[in-house]
Formats: sequence, structure tokens, C-alpha cells
Amino acid sequence: MPQNHEPICDAPNNEGLYLGEWSRSIDERFRVSLPLEWASGLAASSGGCVLAKERPGCVSVWNSKQWESWLADGVSLVKSKIQSGRLAGRLDQVQKLGRLLSTRHRTVPIAGRGRLAIPDSFREFLEIEAGENVMVVGAAVCVEIWHPRRWSEHIGEHMPGFRDLFNQLAN
Repeated sequence: MPQNHEPICDAPNNEGLYLGEWSRSIDERFRVSLPLEWASGLAASSGGCVLAKERPGCVSVWNSKQWESWLADGVSLVKSKIQSGRLAGRLDQVQKLGRLLSTRHRTVPIAGRGRLAIPDSFREFLEIEAGENVMVVGAAVCVEIWHPRRWSEHIGEHMPGFRDLFNQLAN
């Protein structure tokens, strides 16, 4: 059963932003518990969410409707470019995109207490086993699940540029 840990760093969900950092354990059925306020926003009316592979050691969790809208818009644009011949010389890139789209995301239900089960290929991508901990992190527009070592590496690499990034986005 996933443990309910206190947030390591918590900020309120301001204006729909997912902010905060939690350590959670993966149970024997490869389930992880999301903070309940996040789970309800991600599941919304569909009862599920979309998991997406981001980078080795990290998957993101999206509201299904938001993800589907973004994906449909992008796929529609690519299809129109293929049909018009604008991508004729870039078929290797189109095939690469198709392969990545085929394996990148999956819709999964969010069960009681904000739990979601992580499918096999996503567990391998996260590099996790049952009983291990993961970091559940707010990434403003989505939630991310990280292997703790990968999270530490990522945040260590990017934290020195925080102030400049904040100032760029806030001004």
C-alpha cells in the first residue's frame, strides 16, 4: 500500500498550477498515490489520466481532455502537412514521430485514494521496482513521477538557472 508522506515542499494549487514535491512508495501492484487534490483535477470527469514518457526516469501525468486536445491538434497539423506534400522529404522524421507516438502515452484510470497503476513499459522507463520510492512533482501544467536519482540529477542541473527562468517567464 502506498504510504502517505508529508509533502517535502508544498505550494497551493494556484490558478490550476500543479506545484509541490512528494516522496511516494510504489506498492506490490505498482500503484502510486497522487495527492488527492491533484488526482481529482487530473481525472476530472473521465476518471482517468494520461501517462506520457518524458525522459528516462520520468513520466508525466496529464488530464485526459487536455492531453487529447493537444495531441489531436498536433496530429491534425502533421496529417495536413503529409497530405499537402510538405513533409515528403522528411518521411524518416514522420515515421520516427509515429513510433514515438505509438509508445509514448497511455490512458490509465485513477482509482480510490488517488492511486494509479503504472503499466509495464512505463515502469521500465521509470527504472522502478515494487517497494521503491518515487518522487511526485508538480510541473505547473502536469504532474511528473520521477525515479529519485533521476530527479536529484535533473533538479541539480537546472536549479542554478531557476531565478533567470522565473524572471523570464514572470516578466
